[in-house]
Amino acid sequence: MKFALVLLVLGWRLRWLAWRNAGFRKQLENRNVIMQWRTFKGKPARSFHFTPGKVVSSGGLHDKPTVTLNFKDASYAFRTLQVAGKNQMAFMEGMQAGDIKIEGDPGQLMWFMTLMKFIMPGGKKK
Repeated sequence: MKFALVLLVLGWRLRWLAWRNAGFRKQLENRNVIMQWRTFKGKPARSFHFTPGKVVSSGGLHDKPTVTLNFKDASYAFRTLQVAGKNQMAFMEGMQAGDIKIEGDPGQLMWFMTLMKFIMPGGKKK
């Protein structure tokens, strides 16, 4: 439940940033990326479609995501996202342990990590 709520709020935040933050919008230029976040079992799941100037968030599994971030379970995903703001290595450590698996283009995940400075509250304003 907590992971599903975090994904929903993340979608709202991404959409708001695309609308209100010029620096974030600049990062979306020339992008057409569908990033999916889910558990190994497939639920909960949410996709984020990044296009120039816009982010659309949808619940459930997407047919053809560009990259999928799979977490071993919802509670692990929630804990990882909690610490990721302070410890950017949390994702790498999870991947090394096999608790997080990437499907698709890992370069798009690296691009997404550059957006963290905007996503976290108190992040970059412009």
